[in-house]
Amino acid sequence: MSDGITWLADAWRGDAPILFVTFARGIRPGELVGRLGARPGEVLAPITFGEAERLTFNDRESARVARFGECAGWSYAMEQGWPSKAWWAHPDVSAGGVEVLHLTPKPDDPPRECWYHRDGQTVGRCDIGDTPDEGMAFLLPAFEAAGLLDDDLSEDFDSLRATLTALQQHFGLSLPREEILNGRLPAAVTATVPPENLGD
Repeated sequence: MSDGITWLADAWRGDAPILFVTFARGIRPGELVGRLGARPGEVLAPITFGEAERLTFNDRESARVARFGECAGWSYAMEQGWPSKAWWAHPDVSAGGVEVLHLTPKPDDPPRECWYHRDGQTVGRCDIGDTPDEGMAFLLPAFEAAGLLDDDLSEDFDSLRATLTALQQHFGLSLPREEILNGRLPAAVTATVPPENLGD
């Protein structure tokens, strides 16, 4: 059974883990973390969420750590620490015909965002819970099916979960919730010092 990605709605609330999520289709997980800043071949032994957190916040051995894997035909990287290189106009992560979808919770500067890059170009972006821009108009049917385009949304409508539902349905995304939150995954350091600019 697929875990999908709607569980991220819970993982991004309150004091839950800060996870910057990047999906890539067309490259293996090791290459994805390389494009996000990891040095070639420098893969850590599988670590837990808590161990990655300590590396970036407590022990300060690095500024950003990605735990990574593959699920539902997509490579994925879950980064902790400073924001990912895949955020904010970094289309080079998708060079060579690769598709990259990046979700950032922006805990210190909401709203959360979704970026989509393909073949070295930024296709489009949207604030999570808002209507996609022109470049991502192909998502409108999925957003409509998830109820995001209704004119009379109730106050308790969960736009975060609905957006994740739309992305999950359109792109066929899934992430192994238990492994990510409580298990061990291969890891790599994607930034050794805090970035000077968004997404460095």
